[in-house]
Amino acid sequence: MGMSRRVAHALEQIRQLELCPSVLNLYVDKYSIKRLANDILSGMVMFLLATPIALAIAFFCGISPSLGVVSIGVASMVGALIGGSKYQVSTIALAVCIPTIEVITKYQYKGLLTMAIFTAIILIGFGALRISDTMRHVARSFLAALGTCAALLIAMSQVQYLLGIGLSQISIGPLGSISALIAGLNDIDTNILITALAYIIPLAVLRILIRGASPYLIYLAIGIAAAYVLDAGIIPSVVEIKTIGKEFVGMAMYENIATIAKTLPTQEVLVNALTYAFVIALVIGTQTCFATNVASSITGDGRIQHNAELIATGIANFASVACGGLPVAPDITSSLTNISFRVATIAPTLIIAAMSVGFTMYNNDILRYVPLHCIPCILIIYSLSELVGKKLIQYLNLRTKESCIFWITLIVAVYFGFVPAVVVGFTMSNMLFAKRMVNIKDATVQSVKNHDAYVDEFMSNKNGYSTSLAIPRDVLNKIEVVQITNALFLNIAEVIEEALGRKGKYPSIIIIYFKNVPYLDGDGLGMLERLAAKTTNAGGTLIVSGTNGILLDIIQQKADETGSGDVYGYIIPSFKMAVQQATKRLGTRKIS
Repeated sequence: MGMSRRVAHALEQIRQLELCPSVLNLYVDKYSIKRLANDILSGMVMFLLATPIALAIAFFCGISPSLGVVSIGVASMVGALIGGSKYQVSTIALAVCIPTIEVITKYQYKGLLTMAIFTAIILIGFGALRISDTMRHVARSFLAALGTCAALLIAMSQVQYLLGIGLSQISIGPLGSISALIAGLNDIDTNILITALAYIIPLAVLRILIRGASPYLIYLAIGIAAAYVLDAGIIPSVVEIKTIGKEFVGMAMYENIATIAKTLPTQEVLVNALTYAFVIALVIGTQTCFATNVASSITGDGRIQHNAELIATGIANFASVACGGLPVAPDITSSLTNISFRVATIAPTLIIAAMSVGFTMYNNDILRYVPLHCIPCILIIYSLSELVGKKLIQYLNLRTKESCIFWITLIVAVYFGFVPAVVVGFTMSNMLFAKRMVNIKDATVQSVKNHDAYVDEFMSNKNGYSTSLAIPRDVLNKIEVVQITNALFLNIAEVIEEALGRKGKYPSIIIIYFKNVPYLDGDGLGMLERLAAKTTNAGGTLIVSGTNGILLDIIQQKADETGSGDVYGYIIPSFKMAVQQATKRLGTRKIS
């Protein structure tokens, strides 16, 4: 008994440091066959949705597409066993694809492996030093700028590839890509143009008709089926379909991994790898903290360990590259998909890893039927979708600090490259965070930790909640609850939009429950105001709940100063009363 108490005490100390792996946390509460089915289904769905993107990005980076699937499998397994969140799902890091290509081009696998080692050490250091409290509140606009630059570059390069203008997968920069595209338009053959349109139009139509990542999976399945039918001679071969397996069998750059890895890197490789590793660690670390912040904010699960996730991401990067893959980072969209299945354990990520192993065993049989032109089309549409997802229109208002950071970072990335852009963007973001911290005394006063049993019941058991309050289940399904546990209530608008965006449209009622909001500064109030306005414009209603008396007075005072009583939504301290008010509103107006 004494030993078990000492072990329990040690684990509790580790949890307080946010360094406890999720596998050691008590995540299984009233586990059942239904929850097991949800876990299995979540893992299978996420693997299938991530596979087409992983194949395409690996192709863009110049390695065997199958190694892209290896990346998500390794990242998922390491993240599940070492990470601090059962919801977190890691995939290839899109924002760092450009520096990855530069390292591969200059120093081959040796440089990439050296960079991965340095990146792992830096991220593990970030986690051990517990700096997630700072990184997860840094303005995310500089990450949006880097993602925008990467998406533009990928789209431009793949349009060239699809049209036969430039067959090289190596980046020449956004401006160079645009110039090369314009210069090569006069040399495009009509047959090539028709072929390109025949490939890309179906995917574009699917992407418009179907939301989420499923269009890429359906498109790839159709392409594989067409290639198989033609190859089997079931129908006359009207046109020859070139496939990855037939045209790029020797494309795998890492066939001699063991041989290359045995040789020591030169001083030049070490210095440049360390430089890239540092900036990549900043990007991946910030993205990791933000993704974990989303998971903890939306679910209200206080057992999520942010610093443990940083350590896991560092180890996952090294493991992925050591297995021939690419740098990885937690993916917000995949994590939200995982949350939507109401997973209870880390089983989904382990299933992703298992399915990636199965794919690797049969990758030659699969890739021989993947049409070569399908991959650039997926990259083009995916990149354009990412640009739309960045909601660039929100950065057109240059009066906001986030917009200034976005445009300055983007301009530096376009003209001077990835490394200077990361340094400039991250520095400005930290300056903004520091200013917020300095002005915190002028913001709102501390709020207390709130815990309402009705929230837990609503989140975990809508059927029981419906019965206890005599509210029809179909009415409760029109209410979306978002729990907020952010320390400073920063980036809250983005967090909620990330969570609600996957549903295609805003719910009829959004209840924001302040489970633990120690501070609410002026920026937080502004974000809440914008969110309330956006919800109203979408035909919905925003309700703020869980606030204590002092915070309630401050928000109400701000609402009175603006001359609009519901500028921050309807403010109802009790969660039970908030749900009852939402039910009343749903009963008095027609819901579309």
